[in-house]
Amino acid sequence: MNLAGRLDAAPSEALPPPVDSSFATALMAKILAALFAAGAALALLLVLLPHSQDASETGLLVVIAVAVLVAGGLYTQSSWLPERALPLVLAIGSSLVTCVAYFSALTPSPLVFFYVWVCLYSAYFFTVRQTAWQLAYVGLAYLVLLLERQPDGGPAAWWLVGMGTLAVAAVVIRGMRSHVESLIASLYDASRTDPLTRLANRRGHRETLDLELERARRNESPLALLMLDLDHFKEVNDRCGHHVGDAALRRAAAILAEGKRKLDAVARVGGEEFALVLPNTDAHEAFTLAERLRCSLRDEFAGDAVTLTASLGVSAFPQHGATAGALLRTADEALYAAKNNGRDRSVIYSDALSELSAELGSRDIAAERFLAVVMDLAEAVDLRFSGSARHGETVGRYAAMMACELGFSEQRAERVRLAGLLHDIGKVGVPNSILGKPGSLDDDERAVIRRHPELGAQILEHDSLADVRTWVGAHHERPDGHGYPLGLRGAEIPVEAAIVAVADAFEAMTSNRSYRDAMAHDAARVELERHAGTQFDAAVVEALCAVLDRASEHAEETLARL
Repeated sequence: MNLAGRLDAAPSEALPPPVDSSFATALMAKILAALFAAGAALALLLVLLPHSQDASETGLLVVIAVAVLVAGGLYTQSSWLPERALPLVLAIGSSLVTCVAYFSALTPSPLVFFYVWVCLYSAYFFTVRQTAWQLAYVGLAYLVLLLERQPDGGPAAWWLVGMGTLAVAAVVIRGMRSHVESLIASLYDASRTDPLTRLANRRGHRETLDLELERARRNESPLALLMLDLDHFKEVNDRCGHHVGDAALRRAAAILAEGKRKLDAVARVGGEEFALVLPNTDAHEAFTLAERLRCSLRDEFAGDAVTLTASLGVSAFPQHGATAGALLRTADEALYAAKNNGRDRSVIYSDALSELSAELGSRDIAAERFLAVVMDLAEAVDLRFSGSARHGETVGRYAAMMACELGFSEQRAERVRLAGLLHDIGKVGVPNSILGKPGSLDDDERAVIRRHPELGAQILEHDSLADVRTWVGAHHERPDGHGYPLGLRGAEIPVEAAIVAVADAFEAMTSNRSYRDAMAHDAARVELERHAGTQFDAAVVEALCAVLDRASEHAEETLARL
């Protein structure tokens, strides 16, 4: 397909989240059933309580019976009821309300209160046109009743006041609905957006890939997946600081967003790893784009203190994989081949690459896929708990820095960073009511929270994460033996778990939470030093203080040069 054809297609980023219309209709029907049941109960009270001699008990009982039958039908048949039937059923409800007022022989003035519920339901669940028809029908029924009963002040005044009240209520509830929909859309976007680069995150990328892959199958069109990793990115963080690394990631994201085609979707799927979904694109077209992006990134960072380049892997549907998992695996293998052959290059997947990986025995694809899944889960937990996916990322960064300060090898420090990223994964089993509780927890809630390290270790039960799961399971143990879940003390606690504990505590204290405001870094540091040797490992606290001092000195030197 040529470029003009590609630009005419709708961009996948603009697609709205899927909506289960049958579930929404069933919910609307059950709510309407509750309104009918409530109306029947109120009408029954008019029969049971003292009432006017002019009232027709027979008429009221007939209305009650009809309302109960409609409520029961709505509730039991909610899964089968077509959405177009709901406006008609609501109109029946308006008629029953009018009949209750007529048979009770009461003045029509209080009737507006009951009509308000009809109005609110239609304004929230129906379209503007359907709501207007409901209001018109209610207005007609109310007018007929006013002419029949003739309240003090005349029917015209009562009708204007009543309908004015209903119109205001409809406008207010419509505005609230728009606001709620806007908030839901914002939350949907936030859960699928990387907060640093504002690109889609791993979850958003996977949803786009699944959607475009299904579209490619249906249209029998090609699809390509491009995986990109920034080479030697760790050197930027180590030599220039993480603030420079974050800025470099934002610059790389901007290059990718500007260099892609209109309907292509770009995402940040890992620390320094990006992915692009390329609809209607074969492997060779994707390779051409990959090379252009690679050159753009190399030129962008050519003058930096640490020169960054990029390695890219390309796979295509259907020849390299028929499922999303297969495409991810083959693109990963192509990326690995680009890394293994000198970096700063693009590689298209081929069967020879798979055979070479098998011969070398250097990769465990199943383990990598498992890690991708648990990383997704940990990110989702962060969003639930702190409203941001940065908590685990920040804890992992602090943990790696302390590990390096304590003399760990680069590989071991990277494993500690991974433990920091995954340390709270067990909170997936903690209810939102506990995670977001603004006040102090009671004993039962505290017991639920205390189970999350053990649950986290169970979730991470995979041979490739044997060390990490041990550290995650022990990151709330304390040197004085008062930690949980096992009550380990002193040397029984792995030093890696102690590192994660300090990183977690420092990040938590210096971030806003639902139950308190963030502390200043100096105050959090004093708090850690005060509990060194009891709640926290003293050597680890000392390592964090050294890291913070060095970061502060670097910031002062940078400011002095400006």
